[in-house]
Amino acid sequence: MTTTDAPAPKPAPAPAPAPTLDRPIQLLGCALALLVTDPTAWAGRPAPDLVVPLAALVLAFVAAAPLTARPVAGGHRWYARLARHRNTAFAVMCVVLAATDPPPGWLAAVDAALLLTYLLAVDAVAAGPPGLRLLRRPLTLLAAYGATALVLAAALLPTTAMGPSSRLLAALALGAAAAAVAVAMTARGRRR
Repeated sequence: MTTTDAPAPKPAPAPAPAPTLDRPIQLLGCALALLVTDPTAWAGRPAPDLVVPLAALVLAFVAAAPLTARPVAGGHRWYARLARHRNTAFAVMCVVLAATDPPPGWLAAVDAALLLTYLLAVDAVAAGPPGLRLLRRPLTLLAAYGATALVLAAALLPTTAMGPSSRLLAALALGAAAAAVAVAMTARGRRR
């Protein structure tokens, strides 16, 4: 047997690709889309009214996956812009759906937490490793979820029983939420 008859060595298998977060974020978006359509009210609705949750689920499946490519202008038509900013359009759709039929307080809290989680996850994946490091900073996450809870509490506060002081309380809650985010961002900037 000569050296030319010897079988060629097999190339080493390529390393497995790193797991991506696209599918979990897409599923989170689908759950968010279903919950903002108020599933507690589905039982009393006629069948044609269930088109909205079904359409929201289909749109979530298409639009909720994070867009990791750089937003380079591929065209100026509305559909090209929508494709480029589909994550933002999906988040706006969820807010509009939740606002059209206000859910019960507990469901509004779940919607707000899921929306914030979706936005943080999409932002972290789109930003790459620096964005993923953001999710490991407890102060930033605490400020984001705390500000969301504070604003949600102010939004759910009954205004009729408190009279004119309810607006002051809501303004103070918004100011505290803005201060919490500012502190978290300032602390984040100092660590760099």
